[in-house]
Amino acid sequence: MKPPSPTLVSEAFPRTGSSLYYALAAAPTAHRRVLSLWLQWWHQTAQIPLIISDPGVAETKLRWWQQEVNKASQGQASHPVLKELMEASAASQACQLPAWSNWQSQLDELIALIHQTRWLEEASLIRHAQRSTGLACEGAAVILGLDDEAALSVARQIGCGLRQAHFLARLGQDARAGWVNVGIDVLQQHDVRAHQLSKPVAGQTPSGWAGLLLHLQNRASSTLTEACHAARALPRPQRQALKPLLVLAQIQLRQVAEIARHGDLVLHERIVLTPIRKWWIGQRVIWGLLH
Repeated sequence: MKPPSPTLVSEAFPRTGSSLYYALAAAPTAHRRVLSLWLQWWHQTAQIPLIISDPGVAETKLRWWQQEVNKASQGQASHPVLKELMEASAASQACQLPAWSNWQSQLDELIALIHQTRWLEEASLIRHAQRSTGLACEGAAVILGLDDEAALSVARQIGCGLRQAHFLARLGQDARAGWVNVGIDVLQQHDVRAHQLSKPVAGQTPSGWAGLLLHLQNRASSTLTEACHAARALPRPQRQALKPLLVLAQIQLRQVAEIARHGDLVLHERIVLTPIRKWWIGQRVIWGLLH
């Protein structure tokens, strides 16, 4: 198999002003490098189904990553990101890597996604969120020093909510690329057709759009809010360790609200928070004023 073109570790990641950039700022210095590399690995693999239109090519790349993860588990990583991740983890006394089953489960889910119909039911989309970004956030929590099941459960729920918010934020963009990340049963419930999302007409909002937007907003917001509430019930050291993930959760809660405020604009363009707003949200989480 031909390996994916490597992303040089020297390239800036995450991008300055991105949500991940401000989340990493909330991580302890001792954990920051390993966490950054874990997020870089997750980002590189998770985008494969979306940026590669040929399912066979996408699966080949993901199968290569499966082999690479297996080699990494034996101390033989060859990809620059994984090599540096292994080295940074070995040099750190503070960081433990996620179980290798976590890595492989994420890749298995991405491969399954490639071969599924792009018209999924709501239950399948939730499962995908749990086994993709949910497991990625669980892995981040492990790197941050957490091993208690209650804390890991919060991390997984945050990841699920992040994925649901991501589906909403990219709704129009992904639909135009052929990925309608709304359950077909939900579309039917609100009497919205898939083509009305993938080929939106300016000034002609689907009659059921308001109800559909409210459903998508409430779904993501409820998942994230419940996770934040569960985090408050954890012992203080665990809440502190989860701060990078809580930063992401709070940023996405504000973005979901912003998207809802703009109605059908999300079908035509991306709606994002400014870097200064993300920074302010992140700082309030770090200071303990927002949780």
